[in-house]
Amino acid sequence: MTYKTGQIRNVALAGHPSAGKTTLFEALLHAGGAIQTAGTIERGNTVSDFDPMERTRQHSLNTAIASTDHGGIHVNLIDTPGYPDFRGPTLSAFSAVETVCIVVDTSHGVEYGTRRMMDVAKSRNLCRVIVVNKIDAEPGKLRALIDQLRSSFGPECLPINLPTDNGSAVVDCFYNPSGVSDVGDVAAAHQNIIDQVVEIDESLMGRYLDDGEAGLSP
Repeated sequence: MTYKTGQIRNVALAGHPSAGKTTLFEALLHAGGAIQTAGTIERGNTVSDFDPMERTRQHSLNTAIASTDHGGIHVNLIDTPGYPDFRGPTLSAFSAVETVCIVVDTSHGVEYGTRRMMDVAKSRNLCRVIVVNKIDAEPGKLRALIDQLRSSFGPECLPINLPTDNGSAVVDCFYNPSGVSDVGDVAAAHQNIIDQVVEIDESLMGRYLDDGEAGLSP
């Protein structure tokens, strides 16, 4: 299939070592239908860690790219190494993407690799998305982690999804103003997002003041 430029998204997965970047890479490819079964680092059968040394060490040494399609959009995903010794390929990958997805381990919170990747992505004016990983392993730490992320990277860091059922699922608080969350009121989280969106876009603010959320629809 041939894609136009506007239909292509290039996303790098980055962050601290062992935050779960490669596992997320596999999950996204599986969810998008690019692979039938998500591989695991322990089994040494992931798409991106194909080098024998990577499988032996159980962490990425090189960048790897794979793609999937969703809703008419072609998404190129780049899995990057987290260890500082192999950060050169990671930083090089930032030149080829418009979005950096920073993966954070709930158990360890914001680490030096998290800050480093966020700072580099910001300095290059790249879009930044934070994915909180392993939410089912440490559900009790999620509320404090959200506060830590906002303290570290600014109040504009607002949750688009919130965990529910002790971290076994998530509830969408971007489009859904109702629901039950483990760490806070979904309606309040939804309103915080709306307030921030209209605050940075004067045209949207006018539509919002005139018609409420209905005015924000495309």
